[in-house]
Amino acid sequence: MDPSEEQPAPSEKEEAPAANESDKEDGEEKSPGPSEKGEETEEVQPKKSSTVEKVVESNQNGEQEEGEEKLEEEDTSLQKAASTKPRPLHKTLSIFLRNLAPSITKQEVEAMCKRFPGYMRVALSEPQPERKFFRRGWVTFSRDVNIKEICWNLNNIRLRDCEMGPIVNRDLQRRIRPVNGIAAHKQVVKHDIKLAAQVICNLDKQRHLWQEPGNEKKDKERARFGVESHNPLLKNITDYLVDEMSAEEEELLGKPDDGDKPESTIDRDNTICQVLDKMILYLRIVHSLDYYNASDYPLEDEMPNRCGIMHSRGPTPINPVSQDEIADFIKSFDEKIQPFLETIELLTDDEAVSLGKKDPEAEVEKLIQANTQELAKDKWLCPLSGKKFKGPEYIRKHLENKHAEKLDEVRAEVAYFNNYLLDLKRPMLQDAMRPMQQGGPPAYQPPQSTAFQHRPQQSYGGGYGYRGGYSHGGDSGYSRGSRGSGGSDFHNRYNNSSRGRGKE
Repeated sequence: MDPSEEQPAPSEKEEAPAANESDKEDGEEKSPGPSEKGEETEEVQPKKSSTVEKVVESNQNGEQEEGEEKLEEEDTSLQKAASTKPRPLHKTLSIFLRNLAPSITKQEVEAMCKRFPGYMRVALSEPQPERKFFRRGWVTFSRDVNIKEICWNLNNIRLRDCEMGPIVNRDLQRRIRPVNGIAAHKQVVKHDIKLAAQVICNLDKQRHLWQEPGNEKKDKERARFGVESHNPLLKNITDYLVDEMSAEEEELLGKPDDGDKPESTIDRDNTICQVLDKMILYLRIVHSLDYYNASDYPLEDEMPNRCGIMHSRGPTPINPVSQDEIADFIKSFDEKIQPFLETIELLTDDEAVSLGKKDPEAEVEKLIQANTQELAKDKWLCPLSGKKFKGPEYIRKHLENKHAEKLDEVRAEVAYFNNYLLDLKRPMLQDAMRPMQQGGPPAYQPPQSTAFQHRPQQSYGGGYGYRGGYSHGGDSGYSRGSRGSGGSDFHNRYNNSSRGRGKE
């Protein structure tokens, strides 16, 4: 055989052992295979665990991110809700001042309270004659102040030697307060619509609302026949005041009349109730009048709680209501609301002049004449300044140029007096008020309050046509001064004694 041909065999043999070696290696590798596989699996498992951990960490990170996003969304939603929700501007803190002397002005109270943080406003009541014309006050502060500390500091302050008696004012417990449920009855609601329309017309006229100039005479003629107003709230209001019933049908069917029933349940009509509710809200918001309580709040803008209390119809009574109860309810409410139905007629110019109305220019002229004195020929003196002039016209120019503030003071005093004279709520004595209200002579009436009793004898001016004015006579009320009963008794005793002497 050619050796060249035999050479591949060893290669095959060599390849065979190589194959065997490879098989052995494979076998050798296979024999310890399980351990090696285990090692390989052990080596693979950490890779899988690391990937799982990465997946878990990514999931946890994703959950954390989602939680953070949710928290951010909740925060943004809360911020949006807080921004859209109205702030409680009506909630304030306030201090009540029990005693304010008549000499204390509102400006002095404001100057005293402005020193404290959170000050907002001051409200003072009208002087009360039964309390020696003392007034009450309310000081309003913001919600974020220490109101007790401010109240304690005010306790240590005396204004014009007057102890104001400050007290912390509590918040309102019930802003909406119910009235008797009979007010929801159809008959009562219709009657209330009529009364509320009259009250709205009267108050609109006093405040000059919904008034067209030049149509006063026409409005008076129309008002005689019914409710007439340019207020859109009262448009076609009479349509709800007309009663409707199927009288012919009931007559043909022979149904009994419901008016003969002694008792009945509350007949409620939501349509006319809505009409009345709009009118009640108009009175409460525009004119500060609580309709069902029949009371107005003129100082509401300055009080701590603006539009604080309001009365509304209460729950419907369960028990049947008789016609007498409905009639009594209507009658009692008519008496309560009557002051708001009366038209206030101001004094005319002639009546004001008869009561003592003053002319500002005439009073200024009196001041000028009082400060113009003639010393000699072409020699005039101004007592106000002590200077001398050649004529009265120079004194007039001097007063107008150098003492204009004195003339302005006279004009201001005259305006103040005239306003007081035209004010129908000014403090007056009972004997002087009766002829103005009834149109008759003054009649004696003992005082209803004991605020001025047990005091020294004191005269109150010299007016009302009696010399010496009205003087206080102890427990017997107000009596006339030197022209009273004591003087007449003295003259009677003197005349009787003189007559006796003449007879002797």
